[in-house]
Amino acid sequence: MRKGFTLIELLIVVAIIAILAAIALPNFLEAQTRSKVSRCRSDMRTLATGLEAYYVDWNSYTRRAGGADPDDPQGWRMLTTPVAYLTSIPSDPFGLARRPADNALRGMLYELGVGALGIGNAGTPNNPGVGFPSDTYYIAGYGPDKLDDTVAAGNANPPTQWTWNAASYPWSNASQVDSAAGAAEAIRLLYDPTNGSISRGDLLRFGGIKPAGMVYDMLFGIASK
Repeated sequence: MRKGFTLIELLIVVAIIAILAAIALPNFLEAQTRSKVSRCRSDMRTLATGLEAYYVDWNSYTRRAGGADPDDPQGWRMLTTPVAYLTSIPSDPFGLARRPADNALRGMLYELGVGALGIGNAGTPNNPGVGFPSDTYYIAGYGPDKLDDTVAAGNANPPTQWTWNAASYPWSNASQVDSAAGAAEAIRLLYDPTNGSISRGDLLRFGGIKPAGMVYDMLFGIASK
């Protein structure tokens, strides 16, 4: 007489597998997110090293790179040619992101905000601006939520007091730069894994000369490592 599994036994096995998968999958996704966050921070260290090497030679950082156009790395290109301070520019491992205000797609490059203190943004090679040579910078990745949280004032939820994005760094016209209210608003920009591995906020890194004010004390202190 041939023996086999009964339907009940098969259902029990399937149920056990489903329970194990339900336990394992969130842990796998959590580990995957943590790995990508670590990769972002490593990429930013590499990019910061390239920017500092460029500064040693030219007494200036490069121009800004908005990150929205994957075909135009702008300021990042200045680190690869004609002198190769970096062999290539890494892409954000979280992939394409969106801008909350209008759901527009952002590129896969990290954003680079660059400028001169007391003067303004360094602009791009096609739009020079007035902040070049530059002496301060920040690098931004969009984080696990894949949203560009450095949005224009009024487009954030809740609304911000000023524009935090790369196109206006070092945020020369920002208000409340030396107030607790300004610092509280700025800290909302930062990704914090204690809020959940997939939570709002961008991954930021700052370098160069630190502007005066409580906002910059906080941002440079947290995101300059």
